Amino acid sequence: GEFVSQAMPNGKLAPNLAKRGIRAMRQVNSDTGFIMFNMEDPVVGGYTPDKVALRRAISLAYDNERDIRLLRRGQAIPAQSNIVPHTTGYDPAYKSEMSDYSPPRANALLDLFGYVDRDGDGWRELPDGKPLSLVRTTQPEQVNREFDLLWKKSLDAIGVRTTFLVQSFAENLKAGRAGKFQVWALAGSAADPDGQGSLQRFDSTQAGGQNMARFRNARMDEVYRQLSMLPDGPEREALFREAKLIAAVYMPYRALQHRISTDIWHPWVVGFRRPLFWQEWWHMVDVDESARPAR
Repeated sequence: GEFVSQAMPNGKLAPNLAKRGIRAMRQVNSDTGFIMFNMEDPVVGGYTPDKVALRRAISLAYDNERDIRLLRRGQAIPAQSNIVPHTTGYDPAYKSEMSDYSPPRANALLDLFGYVDRDGDGWRELPDGKPLSLVRTTQPEQVNREFDLLWKKSLDAIGVRTTFLVQSFAENLKAGRAGKFQVWALAGSAADPDGQGSLQRFDSTQAGGQNMARFRNARMDEVYRQLSMLPDGPEREALFREAKLIAAVYMPYRALQHRISTDIWHPWVVGFRRPLFWQEWWHMVDVDESARPAR
């Protein structure tokens, strides 16, 4: 990813590489990156209007366009839901609040539900007057520091104080499974073409497993159950749409982007393609020695 601007400027293979017979392919992955809120946390969790408003305001405040353009070097498209491309339930024409960036709307929402700066220090308090401070779980790698900086800048803009808990991914995953976190960012990939797999994160029976946000909603559970019993078709697609709407309303996850993979390979590599699901490709490739340059 760090070399995509040199190898594929403006999404096209660089002329110096094309002259050498090198080929390239860009593909939207069957994955989604997302911010996850612990629905059992006393600050960001819960289902009352004020808690829903806080999560939605945080989501509106995050500058996802800047995330994609600068940090990911254009190697992603905005996500409108947790349903991933190339699976049932994914609609490229679907638009939701998941992709909106609007600090003014975020500020208005927080003001409306009582998250205001009562003591004049520049930071908002909870509706009951107690301090409002978020803790984002993160990892120590440089790429995470870049995302953390953007997160902090986005929340500073709406007067929400945030700090970071830096641990290894293994430690964060263990804490996530146990529900001992407040906010964390993750990504997930589909294993097959059925979009129902993406909705495991909303299934209450999988809380602490795939559903690390610990989201519980009776209607979402019923939609998930019905999806398991229906064949693909208009009725099933309608249920997928309902699931997206429920997710956008309660915002236990803020879907961010579907990443783009860019692959380039020499002309003597035969049979390469990036699979949509899983990561197996090495058993399909070979080397055409006749196409290699003389040594």
